[in-house]
Amino acid sequence: MSDEPAAKRSRNADEFPNLRSDVAGDVKEKLIELDAVQHQLDVMSEKAAEEVLRVEQVFNKKRMPIYEKRKNLTTKIDNFWQTAFLNHHLLSTAIPEEQEDLLSALRDLEVQEFEDLRSGFRIVMTFDPNEYFENTVITKSYYLQSETPSTQITEIKWKENKKPPAKPEDESAITFLEWLNYAAPPDSDEIAEVIKDDLFINPLQYYVMPDMQEVDEDDIEGFLNEERGVDENGQPVRGYAKRVNVSINPTGESEELGEEAVEEMDDEETAEDEEVEGEDGEDEEEGEIEGEDVDDEDDDGEEGALEEDEDEEEAEGEEGQDEDEGEEGGDEENDAEKAAAELGPAEEL
Repeated sequence: MSDEPAAKRSRNADEFPNLRSDVAGDVKEKLIELDAVQHQLDVMSEKAAEEVLRVEQVFNKKRMPIYEKRKNLTTKIDNFWQTAFLNHHLLSTAIPEEQEDLLSALRDLEVQEFEDLRSGFRIVMTFDPNEYFENTVITKSYYLQSETPSTQITEIKWKENKKPPAKPEDESAITFLEWLNYAAPPDSDEIAEVIKDDLFINPLQYYVMPDMQEVDEDDIEGFLNEERGVDENGQPVRGYAKRVNVSINPTGESEELGEEAVEEMDDEETAEDEEVEGEDGEDEEEGEIEGEDVDDEDDDGEEGALEEDEDEEEAEGEEGQDEDEGEEGGDEENDAEKAAAELGPAEEL
């Protein structure tokens, strides 16, 4: 007989226990109860998903003025989006060298989610004049909730000999220019997915990262901390003045503060620093005065002790003098008595 274990025979589906045959009655009841509990969990998960969606919709509206503030800043940085695209480890593979000049014309990029987040989103790109098309704005809209999810693209007015094929030969190697013109199904558009879920959320991290292989994370964090005005521990740096200041007015529009406002903020910070230094100086002076008072009290105490010692010495000296005088007086009396005894009784006259 061989010592090797025999191979296990695969079981057919009809050999497994089911509710109609091999399952015992008590087990069947437990399975029915288990199914009811699982249904409760499924319902709870659906409610949680709806609640998360509701919260996300609320915060999407709150993000809008902040995105507007960011837009006002990025549009003032030359080639911001081109740099972010080229530094992205996935998007850069879709940008051949001959198409980099098109990205240099990309002035702004925005992702707008629909009111019902589950229904879709759109990517809006604003371009400066370029050699590829006449459009200043190109929008790609992705509809997800219909029976057949679809993509719609703004009609692009291509310049002569610049229009790419309607469908790329190799979708796995699609270029950015081809992507602009190609309405790929939403579930297979990887470029749109990366733009929506990664690049647009935080383009700054890609703008300041020229090469992930060469840049140390501490260097990146140090650069960002310097821009934020904090040290390596995240503490504010005293005297740091932010030169770019943006405020949101009541209408939700962003406006950049002028140089005068920046100078006023700098003056306020300087005044606060001087006030703090003045308070520190006053505390030090008060401490010195209190110290002098304590020293004076100590000196007075020492002088008082010395005076008491002198008084005691004088008193002792006077007592000693009185004793000496008393002794001298006693000696004189004894001498007088002796003299009288020697003379004898006085003769009566």
